[in-house]
Parts: sequence; C-alpha cells; structure tokens
Amino acid sequence: MAVGVIGNDKGEVLIAQRHVHQHQGGCWEFPGGKVEFNESVEQALYRELHEELSIEAMQATPLITIPFEYPAYHVILDVWRVTAYNGVPRGCEGQPLAWVSVDQLDEFSFPEANRAIISAIRLPSRYLITGSPADNPELFMQRLEKALKRGRTLVQLRAKTLSDQAFLSLAERVVARCHYYGAKLLLNGDPSLMAALPEVDGIQLSSQRSCGFSERPIAADKLLGVSCHTLEQLQHAVKIDADFALLSPVLQTATHPDAVPLGWQQFAALVEQIPLPVYALGGMNISLENKAHQQGGQGIAAISALWDV
Repeated sequence: MAVGVIGNDKGEVLIAQRHVHQHQGGCWEFPGGKVEFNESVEQALYRELHEELSIEAMQATPLITIPFEYPAYHVILDVWRVTAYNGVPRGCEGQPLAWVSVDQLDEFSFPEANRAIISAIRLPSRYLITGSPADNPELFMQRLEKALKRGRTLVQLRAKTLSDQAFLSLAERVVARCHYYGAKLLLNGDPSLMAALPEVDGIQLSSQRSCGFSERPIAADKLLGVSCHTLEQLQHAVKIDADFALLSPVLQTATHPDAVPLGWQQFAALVEQIPLPVYALGGMNISLENKAHQQGGQGIAAISALWDV
C-alpha cells in the first residue's frame, strides 16, 4: 500500500474517513491505496492521490515502511511525506476529509497499523543524546542551551555516572530548558523516574532494561524509546508498545571500537521488519541523515555530532 502524509502551511495533515462498508469502516486514515502490477510505490502514490483527492503530487520523500499483521491478513504500508502538490484536495469517492493538527490526531480513530505513521510524523529527524555532565554541570547546561538554540527538539538525558539524586536534580534543570525552547526530554533510565519528575516527556530504555517489561511501562501520553541491537530486541520494543527505537551500532564508533557495526544494509533489513520509527545510532553525523532516511530510518541519533556541532 502506498500512503501519503499531506501537510499544509498551518502545520496540519490531511486525513480521510473510510466508508462504513469498508474494512474498519468509519476509521480515519492517511490517503493512498494499492500498488498495481508494474508500478513503483511512488507512481502508485501519485496515481492514488489523483484518483482519491484530485491533486497532482509533485514531490514526495519516504517517511516509514510499516509491516503489520492483522488477524486476517498482512499489510505493508509504504508511507511517503508529500512535500509539494498542485490542486485542492477533495473527496472524489465521497469520503469525508479533515485537516488536523498533529497534536489532534489522537482524537481520531485510526486502523492500528497507522499508529506508527502518527509517531513518525511527530518525531524529528534528529535525536540528541547528551554528553556527560562530568564534574561541570554549568558547562553542560551551556552546551545544552547551544544545542537547543540550533533547533534540537528531541533530547535524551543520559548521565549514567550520576547518583539517582544528582541525576534528578540535573533533569529538573534540563527539562525546564528543553520546554523553554519547545523541545521534548526523555530520561535514560527506569520508568520509576517519571513519578519523581512527571513533567519530563518520556523514558529511553536500554535493551537490557526493556526486557524486564512485558507491556508498556509508562502512560500512553508519554514517549517511550527503546535502545536495540538485534531483531529480537526490536520485536520486543514493538511488544511493549514503544513509540520508537534506536538501532546501533550502524557504523564504527570511537567509544566502542570493539563493537561490530551493522552497516547500512543490515540496518535497512532490520528496520523494514519493524512497525516502528527507528533512529540510526553509532558513527552518525548530520551528513548521514539523508542516508538514514533512504535506508528506512526515522533519522539519526547521536551524541557528539548533535551535541558539539
């Protein structure tokens, strides 16, 4: 299935409602349809948008590929972000349309497979993992401020050398600065941290810690990320209803020289099996952001490349 995420200059996205006689009738969805024989996904997307909405798509970029198992059938959603089109969308098949802000999408009923699309729309292409505060928290805060001013909108506070109390004290300062700049903050640690600091936006679980949960450990209105290295760990992230995953190491890193990198081919092969947005981690820099997208990733996650530059 070729699916299009169409936006407008108000930051809204277009959704359509399925007819009641269709499978999951009454649900809302992102427009698109089946890929015909001898047709590329992009060609199918452009054709479907013309047939369904009477618009001419001019440019689109891959967003996420979602394999999903319903009880009766298997579906693969190949989702593209439509960045340019001509015309005014209308429901050519009598389907109701709505322009909706990204924050309002939770108010609508979508097929289950569409949940990953909503996560991908909401998440940025760059995920900043903070460097260590070491013994100089003021320098740490200055570097954070610079990163936020450069437009980092998703931040993970990772400070494994700090005591729990010192970590929470730092997190209290960090979440205030992140929210001042409109960024979201996830804490790398146990979900119990949410009780001590409920204003943070979510939790990043290590692969080891995530294995201790059989279901989602935090509220649905918070972000849950899981750090993964294998297919099994990615599948467990799906099982516990994570919003996204990190997959590493994609390339060789100076901090873990003995770790065998996955490489881009293996990264892509793993990502295409998982109905989650996945960030590439390990040896990343901004110049590799498009490469990550081309291989099916949400974007890049990095410490030095996003923290120091």
